[in-house]
Amino acid sequence: MKTNEKNNVLENSSITVFRYKMDDLEKKLVQEHEIIKNDIAITLAKDLAGMKPSKPEAECFKDVYSGVINGAYSRMMSTVKKEIKSEIETHHLVADKLEADKKLQEAETELEKVETAYRLKKRELESCDKTIGKKAGRYKWTRLILIFLVLVDTLISGTALQAMGYPLITSYIIGLAIGIGIFYIAENLPEIIEKGKTPLQKRLLAAAIFSVLFIVFYVLGIFRTTTFKGGDVFDGGSGPLYFACLNLFFTAVAMIVVYFTGLSRDEKKILDKYKTAEDEAKELKKELDALKLEITKVRKEQKDSELARKQIQIYAHDMQEMVQSLYEESQKTFFSTNCIHRSDGKVPKFFEEDIPMLPSFHKNLTI
Repeated sequence: MKTNEKNNVLENSSITVFRYKMDDLEKKLVQEHEIIKNDIAITLAKDLAGMKPSKPEAECFKDVYSGVINGAYSRMMSTVKKEIKSEIETHHLVADKLEADKKLQEAETELEKVETAYRLKKRELESCDKTIGKKAGRYKWTRLILIFLVLVDTLISGTALQAMGYPLITSYIIGLAIGIGIFYIAENLPEIIEKGKTPLQKRLLAAAIFSVLFIVFYVLGIFRTTTFKGGDVFDGGSGPLYFACLNLFFTAVAMIVVYFTGLSRDEKKILDKYKTAEDEAKELKKELDALKLEITKVRKEQKDSELARKQIQIYAHDMQEMVQSLYEESQKTFFSTNCIHRSDGKVPKFFEEDIPMLPSFHKNLTI
């Protein structure tokens, strides 16, 4: 049976003290002690004192009479050893420590690697150009305005597509796709043009993009003018041309805004590299914290295990002293009872000697 006592140390903190205790064993030992003392020690002392002449002899320097008492408590000591099994705790202490040391060594080796990687990643982040991140942050607000313009164009395109006979939902889905396409082209036009290998190819690529956009806007313009004029297209097609030029103007404005306020291709690469390094640093920090927590946990478990096993050893040591004290009590009771009932009034010489120690079963206690 193990009991524990918990004492409050501070208002918001406490310390738990565990005390190993086997109540049934202690009660059993006390009961056996009373039997040995009353039925063996006292009875034997009276019987020896009543002999003619009284025993032990006054000149006796060696105890050859109370061996039965010593034997009874030696058996009691063996019972304690069998019940507590403290000798195996020494092996468990060594095994637990070896296992904990192995886990700690592995965790600390991994911790060192992660710490090195985290330190290098932080240096990489410190070496990155922070102004690009600030520029990207400012561009986010500009981007919101561009997105708003795209949404407005989506509504207008959706209305035109409805005039072509498309269902309402389909019209706005297609209109949104067109708006997203325009937004994507506006943001990435410089990079798209850079796909050309020669200056001529770049010019042709730019011309092709604007031509496709103009055709799309012109077709949508036809249906917009139809919608706004109740089905009568503007004379000479000036209406569709007006809408196409207006859309192309907004697209060009968006492209110019992106060109001057957005990130260049190289800046995007640097920003991507920075964000990737930042994410990797966060993951390394999580791994670092987890390893530190694991090391703390292993050390605590090893400490708790060591404390629990040493508590058993300490208890075994205390029980050994308890049996020794019970033995000495019975032995002294034997001496005093014998002296009281002797007819010659003498005290045997060995009564004055120290009571011998019982065989110890737990000698190597390390606290």
